[in-house]
Amino acid sequence: MKGEERLWTILNDKLDTLRATNQLPEAIRVAETALEIAKRAFKGNETPLATSFQKLGQLLEQKGDYSGAETNLLRAHTILEKAKPPDQHAIYGSARRLASLCDSLGRSEEAINFYQKAIAAGTQIDDVPYSDIGTMLNNIALILRKSGRQKAAEPCYVRALEIYEKQLGPDHPDVASVLNNLAVFYTNERRYTEAEKTHLRALAIRQNLNPPPLADIAQSKCNLAGPGNAFQGLRHRCLELCGPFAFYWPGAQSASIGGPCTQEAVGLI
Repeated sequence: MKGEERLWTILNDKLDTLRATNQLPEAIRVAETALEIAKRAFKGNETPLATSFQKLGQLLEQKGDYSGAETNLLRAHTILEKAKPPDQHAIYGSARRLASLCDSLGRSEEAINFYQKAIAAGTQIDDVPYSDIGTMLNNIALILRKSGRQKAAEPCYVRALEIYEKQLGPDHPDVASVLNNLAVFYTNERRYTEAEKTHLRALAIRQNLNPPPLADIAQSKCNLAGPGNAFQGLRHRCLELCGPFAFYWPGAQSASIGGPCTQEAVGLI
């Protein structure tokens, strides 16, 4: 190992220690020094250089310097994408981090782009949790809906459902939660027949669990009391029991259901 490469390794180890002990200003100083050494010691497409850009970017994001964070994280991601062969683990982590940053800054199109890159890399890796992929698909769907592209959001919900069913089987409680999200989407789109069918499937899964998740069952039943389906007559009673935020109407926000109302709401259907 050459001298500067050895120095980079030493500084990188020191940086990890500083990060672990929350010494942010000193960690940033060491990260900047390590990056300058990495630029001299490694070729432009080598992973250690990407690592230095990435670590400095993470520290700057922690500091609140989002512009500096983005610049460094993008440099790291560009290097990782050009590597031969590509390290899908590294690309996945980098793209997911950039997606989250862009999403938090309201940069919707860039967030979608990086979420899609993270999903593409993550689906090639065996140890990436299915729930991480599902969460990113849900995030894309939310961005699309907020920007008025409801129809483009539907494939994200459907794909998330397929992933959960493949990993967990059709009767898992997490599958019921994904079904609930899809049914809410259908309700917001006024596709009431599909919404009712999907809510009923989620309800059936939840009712067969042992012990039964009372709050989730109440949620399903109250959602079934929404507009346009056979259970609409229950709407006012659910409102009395669980409050107006027990429902998912167009534009409504989700809310947890609990307390004394839950037991009674569960018995409505």
